[in-house]
Amino acid sequence: MIKKGLSLLGLAAISSLLWYAYFPASPDNSASPSTAQQLGLVAQPCWFTSADDWPAVNCYRMFVPENHQQGTRTISFPVIHFQRFSDNAKQPPVIHLGAGGPGAAMWLHNKYVVEYIWRDFEHSVLRQDRDLYLIDPRGTGMANPRFNCPAVTRHALAQLKNPQVMAEYVAQESELYLTCIQELQQHGVDIAAYHSLSVIQDLNLLQQALGLNEWSLFGVSYGAVYALLYADEYADNVDTLILDSPAFPALKSMKDPVARFLRPLQQLVNYCEFDPSCVEPIDAVSTRLQQLVTQLNADPIHLSLPSGFLGSPLPVKLTGDTFMSILFFAIYGHDIYSDIAKVITELEQRDISTFYRYIDNYVELIKDQNYSGISMISHLCYDEVPFVDHARLTAALQQGLTGHMRDGALYTYTWPADICPVFGETLPNKRMVQQIRTAIPTLFLQGSLDSVTPLEDVQQQLEYFSQRQLRVYPLAHGVHGSLDCVDEDLQAFLAAPLQDSEPAICSFSDEDL
Repeated sequence: MIKKGLSLLGLAAISSLLWYAYFPASPDNSASPSTAQQLGLVAQPCWFTSADDWPAVNCYRMFVPENHQQGTRTISFPVIHFQRFSDNAKQPPVIHLGAGGPGAAMWLHNKYVVEYIWRDFEHSVLRQDRDLYLIDPRGTGMANPRFNCPAVTRHALAQLKNPQVMAEYVAQESELYLTCIQELQQHGVDIAAYHSLSVIQDLNLLQQALGLNEWSLFGVSYGAVYALLYADEYADNVDTLILDSPAFPALKSMKDPVARFLRPLQQLVNYCEFDPSCVEPIDAVSTRLQQLVTQLNADPIHLSLPSGFLGSPLPVKLTGDTFMSILFFAIYGHDIYSDIAKVITELEQRDISTFYRYIDNYVELIKDQNYSGISMISHLCYDEVPFVDHARLTAALQQGLTGHMRDGALYTYTWPADICPVFGETLPNKRMVQQIRTAIPTLFLQGSLDSVTPLEDVQQQLEYFSQRQLRVYPLAHGVHGSLDCVDEDLQAFLAAPLQDSEPAICSFSDEDL
């Protein structure tokens, strides 16, 4: 989950967002859904142009009920279909279930992003007799409606200019989200219907509309929850599962939330163990980070980014607390491990040269109006919050942490429980916490540096997948598309899902790292 605020330690598809954030925002897709549109798959002209070397491509809109149980208004989400390059017998296609989050967008409106995605799957899927489908799940990206809350974006950007105490910031953010949600409810939108079980019903209708007997599900981060729930209900329709940095429905509780929250920072302190280019670490990393936080809180660095929300210049007051928030965000990727020594030594001289791009990426994420914070909240209030002992979590975090770190951990692990009552009383659905067991061939793609959905989570779940293969890479969250060897492993798996082939050999260039 990715929370658009000052603490960014949830489940998310950050690896894709860091790339996509460099491209312009999508067209407005937030108009009210139709009350009369017929359900089903509707072909439409693609909203991007393709080049001669592209595979054949078709674009659609899939219309589904907003509430599958009550048959209420019709909503829609985009579908892009890339056809395989060969004329050989077709293998079951692969469907990419979105950018995770929940609430993250694929940025399918943008030609360059669409091309970037299909080329990532060119050799493992499209040149192996399989078609490729891409979607944005309901409520986000190019889906109609798409739910975001611009007031929250302005609030988050204002926090960079004039930082508040974390508790005050979170309380105001919750109030802004409540206002946005209540306005949507007043217009007849059933926000409570935007959760994982609705998404898998959408997928079932899409599979029927496409006339497919089987397909392979690619789920990254929270998209793996969709894949697992769908495979559990419609096992006969699933050829294989590919789970990249997966979240799991069954893993709702944490034995030691303090240790889990601090693990990314501990990894960063020991950065030389994870950076192949590191020969000798700098001295006293932990102490120097703590000193930087103290120094920056006492004497912040002031800078201005070229563009803020709606194109205006954005002043940033880099306090120690803001520095730590951005640093936690940076740990979603692996670049920070090779940069942290420079970041520390430069900031000690009040030089932001290396850290600037992390600040910029952080701001781009906050500005992203394709991301749906409201869809994330609706998901979490249905999928997660009812099954978490927030009293125990809060007590453990308050006892084990102090100051900004404590407040950041509370935000990460207990928010948005205070918002959930706006959706009304809902009985917890046990399917959202059940242990899924399957014999469907499953490939796990996992980064050893992943602090969001860590390797230990996958290792804990392996026994429930009788036909599984695990590939681990020296990467962080969201590994597909990062190294050629990941795609080679995916290609080998799809060619022979029941054969545990030798892992591909990964080679690293300066560009990779």
